[in-house]
Amino acid sequence: MSGRIPALLRHLNPRYSLSAAIGWLIFGLALTLALVAAALVGQIVRDGLIQQRSLRLTSAADHIAAEFDLALSLRLQSVSISAAMLSNDIRSNDHARLQGVLADVRRSFPDIVWISAADADGQIIASTDAGVIGGNVYQYTWFSQGFIVAWIEEGMSFDHPEYARTGEGRRFLKLTAPISGEGGAILGVVAARLSWDWVLELARGINRSMSAAAREDWLLLDRDNVIRIGPPELVGKHWQESAPDTATLGDFGLAGMSPDLALHRLDEGRSYLVARARQDDNESLQQLGWRVVVIQPLSELVDLSTRVQWQIAIILLSLGLLAALLGLSLARRLTRRVRVIASSADDVLAGTATQIAVPAGEDEAARLGAALERLLRTLQQERDELKQLNIELDRRVAERTREIQRLAEEARYSAVVRERLKIARDLHDTLAHSMMAMLTEIRLLKKLAETRPEALAEELVEAEKAAHQGLQEARAAIAQIRYNPVRDVGLGVALQDHLRLFADRTGLRCDFACDPDLATFSEERAETLFRIAEEALRNVERHAGARNVTLKLQMAGQGNVLHMGISDDGVGFEPASAYPGHYGLVGLREQAQLIGAELGILSLPGQGTRVSVALHLGDGSVT
Repeated sequence: MSGRIPALLRHLNPRYSLSAAIGWLIFGLALTLALVAAALVGQIVRDGLIQQRSLRLTSAADHIAAEFDLALSLRLQSVSISAAMLSNDIRSNDHARLQGVLADVRRSFPDIVWISAADADGQIIASTDAGVIGGNVYQYTWFSQGFIVAWIEEGMSFDHPEYARTGEGRRFLKLTAPISGEGGAILGVVAARLSWDWVLELARGINRSMSAAAREDWLLLDRDNVIRIGPPELVGKHWQESAPDTATLGDFGLAGMSPDLALHRLDEGRSYLVARARQDDNESLQQLGWRVVVIQPLSELVDLSTRVQWQIAIILLSLGLLAALLGLSLARRLTRRVRVIASSADDVLAGTATQIAVPAGEDEAARLGAALERLLRTLQQERDELKQLNIELDRRVAERTREIQRLAEEARYSAVVRERLKIARDLHDTLAHSMMAMLTEIRLLKKLAETRPEALAEELVEAEKAAHQGLQEARAAIAQIRYNPVRDVGLGVALQDHLRLFADRTGLRCDFACDPDLATFSEERAETLFRIAEEALRNVERHAGARNVTLKLQMAGQGNVLHMGISDDGVGFEPASAYPGHYGLVGLREQAQLIGAELGILSLPGQGTRVSVALHLGDGSVT
């Protein structure tokens, strides 16, 4: 017995049994889905109950407001009819006829305390209450409003000694209607006082018409938000409400309720579901400033929805538990064939078997066993193929290594060739120019020896100067090979220093402009640009005969093109013409091609020369 318990626990442990893992997964999913479904369904039921109750309360509020408006409209209409009947009598000043009509109206509507007629000046000329005849009501609001339209308003009466003593008047409703003559002229106003007892009796009748099971508390609010009709404990109090806070809604489980529902907390601390009647359809209530509000304690709705939620949750949890038990049993049966494959795989790993046990059939377990068996048979074959592939890869690596070595040798040779071309250009820029200057002086000396021997001494001095200058330039070229100002200080600074020395040596007026971003440009292409500028300035010094030189270094295009321009106001030349023995322009083009730059030479005889270089920097970065 003691040995069966560990075995049973092992079968239930998902770490050792696929069927246990599937079963526990089904159990967890069923339990989770049941809980989620219970919560969602409960939420839907709760919201549905509250929505339904809100619609019902709104309907009740509309019904009560309509009852009030209908009753008030009938009495206001009776006053308007009386005003129409008195039109001829008030013109003829027939007081007896006026008194008779008013008495008939009073008998038809016993709830009317009295009814009176006033002329256009506010003088009461007829009334069922003899005490008010002769009084003037011109200053009252109901009189001025009655001149315009049938009107109804609420008032207070202090005509009883008890009311006068206590200062608490008796409420009533004042109904007025204009008396119109021919052509629409207003002849006077009919006014009637409606007792407050009639309003209370109307409210009791509405309560009786509502079914006992569906009876809700409702309130009648006046213009000042004072509760005139409602539960006894609330009558006479001001209607004040505030939305429940988040904590209160959370206590009722309504934190995520629809914002369309009106939930409010009254001063007494209780939260209510509140519905208001639509005012647009109730003209009489609008004139009075009355509102009908129906309320129901929120706790009653929450208790009902909670009971329904619990019932649904218990049912869903029971169904989930049953589904989990069935899932455990089904998973055990489904994984039985997989366990056979796992056992044979363990034997193969232990060396006690040479093949995988393949279950009979065509289901997933059978296909899995057959696939494992095929993998086992092809493992050695793939291992042999992998060995051959490694040998082939070693051979290819050796070939690629030799190819890389060859390319490295070619790269080194190209570097040597480029350096030789650079030295050749530097020698041309220095020694060739110096030797040409010395050759010119020697030819001049030979000519002077034949024609003007006395000038030889002076010209020998000039020749010595040319030789000395050539020597200095040769030394400068050698120093330049050993020292690189562009690398040390940047292209902009190096060009500025070189142009300053050029101006000091030649006496020409030189202008220099450089973008700040290019002042420190110091990569290999910057050295080539510096040599191009050197050669261009040397040509200006030797051949241009200029007075002014301008050198500009700036960014152009979209900020990714370096532009260098050198211009003079010298004699100019024809760039397309050939000059045998002169390699200056050829050297400029070669240097521009080395860095992938575009070289432009613009010159005409007598109009100076402009040399421009445009270098694309790729991503626009300058280093």
